[in-house]
Amino acid sequence: MSAQEPFFVLWKKEISPENLGPGLFVYGEQAGYLRRMLLAVVEEARGKGEELQLKPYFLFDKDWAEILDEAQSPDMFLFATRKILVIYFPEPEEDDPQLAERACRQLVLPFEKEIERYFAAPSDGVFLIIVYPGRLKKGNRLFDFFSRLKTGSDGNLKLLEMKTPRPSELAAWVNEELRKRGKRTSPQAINRLLEAAGTDLLLLEQELEKLSLYAGDQKVITEEDVLAVCVFQKTYDRFALEEALESGSLEEALSITSRFLAEQPDASEVINYFTGLSRYLLSLARAKVEVEEKKVPVKEVFKRMRPQLNESWTLFDRKLEAFSACLKAFSLKELDDLVRELGRIDLKLKSSDLDAGIMIETFLVRFFQLRDKRRSGLNRP
Repeated sequence: MSAQEPFFVLWKKEISPENLGPGLFVYGEQAGYLRRMLLAVVEEARGKGEELQLKPYFLFDKDWAEILDEAQSPDMFLFATRKILVIYFPEPEEDDPQLAERACRQLVLPFEKEIERYFAAPSDGVFLIIVYPGRLKKGNRLFDFFSRLKTGSDGNLKLLEMKTPRPSELAAWVNEELRKRGKRTSPQAINRLLEAAGTDLLLLEQELEKLSLYAGDQKVITEEDVLAVCVFQKTYDRFALEEALESGSLEEALSITSRFLAEQPDASEVINYFTGLSRYLLSLARAKVEVEEKKVPVKEVFKRMRPQLNESWTLFDRKLEAFSACLKAFSLKELDDLVRELGRIDLKLKSSDLDAGIMIETFLVRFFQLRDKRRSGLNRP
């Protein structure tokens, strides 16, 4: 293939049924975009009257032995149907340079022989795509394992890095995506779009779809259109908020909220922020019921809630301890009351002009009053 081909042309060729081999290991910051590309491949194949099945697997849900057994089962799909089986490594919850090393040690090496045996004699009509959503380089055990497998598998496995393209490459991709939609734009508008949405291709594609709908019959998308339609990134870290709720302080939670609100988010962004807060409280309430009423061990509940965390990791122990302490800090009734309060706030956010910041901050004060009061009582001699 020509080295001058745009990244989006090269990626499309690599995952086309005509070029797919028995195995493909995909990695890089943009590996998540592969999901969208694979859906397009299946749709295109069906448009040609070809049957192409797509089935995802997640390594925190199924191990390699189960997946490879299904890959080798002749009755999994119709005999005449080609199959793309996509195996996803867990998405990282936080920036952890050791994540890939641990993923290899815990999720790959115990099944090393099974994986090697499969690629020595892969199933006919089955394409196995393995996706790691992050950077890898030579010297990393995960990368080195699949590199060795590629060398020793007689061409049955290829590697594809989906890294973040350069700005000029992104501009070419934006122009191509707009051309498909019958639109065009200017370099200035593209710069504004990248400023708004960043470099994540999935988010950029969503914004391009919104811009195309907004433009209607208008063929040219302007810089003003981008300013009117696109959501500019906000410095809200949902993991930082969860940390504050679980083991941090009211001051931390208010500071995170204040920084978010200072960027003047629109209504949908405020709803998303509140949804993140609600999701954590709801999961805490469900866990409390399981632990106290169903007598399920805290550790077991925590492992189901955080399947991406491996038990042997240091982070697992720290998170489990914080989660357990937070769970003990509330009674069932207190959590039920907080969940009902969340429902009332959600209704007000969506149906009134009341100040969202005040409602969220008031709720945070209530949450920490209950959490810290109970903790203080538990810690008394």
